[in-house]
Amino acid sequence: MFRALENLLYVKDGAKYDVIRKRANAFNSNYAGSNIIQDDIFHIIENYVSQQGMQMELFRFPFGDDDFCACTFIREGRVFVVINSAMPLAKQIFAAAHELYHLYNYFEDYDSAYQQRGSILDSATVDEDTTELEDLEANAFAGLVLAPSRLVQEQMDIYHIRRENMGIREVLMLMEIFAIPYKAMILRLCEEKLIEADDVRRLFLIPEKDVRDQINLTGRAKRWLRRTEDEISFGSLNENMDRVFRLDAVDHDRFSQDKNRIGEIINAITEKA
Repeated sequence: MFRALENLLYVKDGAKYDVIRKRANAFNSNYAGSNIIQDDIFHIIENYVSQQGMQMELFRFPFGDDDFCACTFIREGRVFVVINSAMPLAKQIFAAAHELYHLYNYFEDYDSAYQQRGSILDSATVDEDTTELEDLEANAFAGLVLAPSRLVQEQMDIYHIRRENMGIREVLMLMEIFAIPYKAMILRLCEEKLIEADDVRRLFLIPEKDVRDQINLTGRAKRWLRRTEDEISFGSLNENMDRVFRLDAVDHDRFSQDKNRIGEIINAITEKA
């Protein structure tokens, strides 16, 4: 079987996929409403964590490692979500939604053993087989949250996208709407039984250059392929430093030194990027 389909939870474990679909629908109903999320995912995660009574710090840095997408961990009662901002924005959005699943499992306690082996804890405690399945679940959850079943069909009807004519242009239109990566969008269509396995293979085998040429020609989904190396986020650090400064709670020389150090870190990161 085609590798991409083999690694799809929908194919690997249909019953588990149905459970994940219900969880994603419940999350959207409670925290996103009927809106198409796109890059609001970052605010939605922060709001979700806040409603669980914890504070979240979102760090976005342009890491030099192309294999690193994102990670989530908890330290001293605070949630940290780290995103590689050197990736195209669509991949950042999907990675954030993937991390949201780990957090959702943690807070909703669907798995009582999660706190002992979940990816938000130290990697040394993670069982590889379990983590692989959890990541398949997280990918399924991310796709369902970002491109809910009802909205996929609704938008296809609005833009007269027909399943029997699904090609690059049609996939790019859906990418533009839902802000998820090209291949992730194709797999979502497969999960919704809007295209067949042969269509997945055909669309996956289209050279990346042809896809990019079509993006440049039409402009569709181009904004979601933008890399954001210069958009560096330190969570609430700057806000907290400003509050401390206004309260005159720290020596001015120390404050200046800390501000300069942050500037040096940003410069070092952007130079490497």
